[in-house]
Amino acid sequence: MPTSLIDADSLLAIDVGSVLTRALLFDVVEGRYRFLASGSAPTTAASPYHDVGEGIRRAIDQLQEISGRMLVDSAEHLILPTAPNGSGVDSCVAIMSTGAPLRIAVVGLLDEVSIESAVRLAATTYSQVVERVTLTDRRKSASRLDAIIRSRPDVIIMAGGTEGGASQSVLSLLEAVGLACYLIPKERRPVVLYTGNSRLAKEVETSVSSLARLFVAPNIRPALEAEQLGPAQVQLAKIYRSVRSSRVPGVQELDSWTGGRLLPTASAFGRVICFLSKVYDPTKGVLGVDIGASATVLAAAFGGDLKLGVYPDLGLGTHVTGFLQYGSLEDIARWLPVEMDEADLRNYIYNKAISPGSLPDSPEALAIEQALARRAMQIGLRKLASSFPRKAGAPAGTYIPSF
Repeated sequence: MPTSLIDADSLLAIDVGSVLTRALLFDVVEGRYRFLASGSAPTTAASPYHDVGEGIRRAIDQLQEISGRMLVDSAEHLILPTAPNGSGVDSCVAIMSTGAPLRIAVVGLLDEVSIESAVRLAATTYSQVVERVTLTDRRKSASRLDAIIRSRPDVIIMAGGTEGGASQSVLSLLEAVGLACYLIPKERRPVVLYTGNSRLAKEVETSVSSLARLFVAPNIRPALEAEQLGPAQVQLAKIYRSVRSSRVPGVQELDSWTGGRLLPTASAFGRVICFLSKVYDPTKGVLGVDIGASATVLAAAFGGDLKLGVYPDLGLGTHVTGFLQYGSLEDIARWLPVEMDEADLRNYIYNKAISPGSLPDSPEALAIEQALARRAMQIGLRKLASSFPRKAGAPAGTYIPSF
């Protein structure tokens, strides 16, 4: 490594997206930490490869050709740390957004309290809430149990009970969760994330840990008027990594390159926005928007307080047809700078879903893509804005933005 006043390691960053996989190289040059080069290749999580490793190696091969630096050995393993001859890198980080959204079932006491917070927690990663079970659910116990099993969840988020609050009610729901895990085949059992009354954490561990992999986080609703999602978001990111590693070939090796620090792209994006909110004027918030093929991600931070929303149904790739559930085609067409027949607009959206990696090949196609991006921002901000801090002196329900 070149001598420098900066004490920094060379770094390889890998981004596995739903359409493209990118490899980026950073190192110290002439006393400054710099971005050196990048390589990219189509992501290979889907057919015919079903292994993200192939796309990662192709991206690294291109990066090696551009930079003239060897990064992998003859066995195609990443060289860590940098070798005496200058090959390899000192550190590797990776983010990932490819793959189907996690199927999440949320279990809690009340719709307006614990369930509401659990759904917001689920929305901080690439997920889809497929079932909700509450104490006030009018379905019989057997029906609620069947609903959990039929939903085939990857993750069950269990919340409920403020600190020092309800215990027996939470334990009664715990029985349903434990029984559902027992009845689901072992190889498909969901991961359980408990984020309820912390006084019950040991009982939850005793009941569930022998049936399913269990993660425990601090209570996301410690009081009726208080919500803390941050610690649970960290655990949910670990669950995302665990599920992807077990089901997507190549992810486990990638995670090993990073020392077990593979992150969902949305979580990494949120960290950056959170950092910027601490660097800039603390009286103002920082908003970040990432519109990708797999999802639209919005991150807003206010003095280090992060609000994160991940919306897979607003991605511009395979799930682009999700836009249609939020209104009519007219709601998208209003963002177009030119007149367009609704049938042509609908056809473009469905063709995009079939070929998510396609690029606009005409001014009209580009206009549609930009209109979809604007519509994604509009819908996403409406969803996320309810969690923004209220203006000083404004009546309840009045938030900073208005869309």
